[in-house]
Amino acid sequence: MTAAETRPQPIVQVEPDPEPEERPGRLRPLDRRILQAIALICAVPAFLVLQWVDETNGIQKNLKPPEKVTSVQPGQIGELIGAQWKEIGRQQTPPLVKNDSNDVVDLRVGVAVRPRDAASAKSVGSYGIVYRFVDGEGREWSAMATSPGVPRAGVAMRVIVKGTVPRAKADSLELVIQAPKTSRKGEDPLPSLRFER
Repeated sequence: MTAAETRPQPIVQVEPDPEPEERPGRLRPLDRRILQAIALICAVPAFLVLQWVDETNGIQKNLKPPEKVTSVQPGQIGELIGAQWKEIGRQQTPPLVKNDSNDVVDLRVGVAVRPRDAASAKSVGSYGIVYRFVDGEGREWSAMATSPGVPRAGVAMRVIVKGTVPRAKADSLELVIQAPKTSRKGEDPLPSLRFER
């Protein structure tokens, strides 16, 4: 061993690190946790609202798809689901159940329909066709249709559309016939006929 190796080394005192100074731009851990909790409390309802709006839009698209309405002038023929449609008569009768508080009538509209081919005859006879009466202000009354037989290609038949409507509006209501939802292709609007008065 050499003398340099055996010589004692001087003792160096190490001072403890000074306390870290808080920087003015940083938050204390407790403050940061409180802000994170507030942000989470605000984010959850916002997320739920966005999800609800998205689901509502999807439901409305599927339940009530956009409609492409073709107006048919009185006495004219309209085309819908491969068939020709024409309003041929209108009649008002008192409802079966008389109610003094409601001044209503049963409105019956006769419609002649002639399918062009077997596919359109099947569509005309399907349960998916929607009938309704509408007024100029956008109010609607549902209606039901009855026919004497099964539609056949190339053969005209009469359909009776019946609905209970207010007596005061019965003369001015227009008949709307909407194609079955199954006839809709992709995002295309659902075709309808509106027989004007």
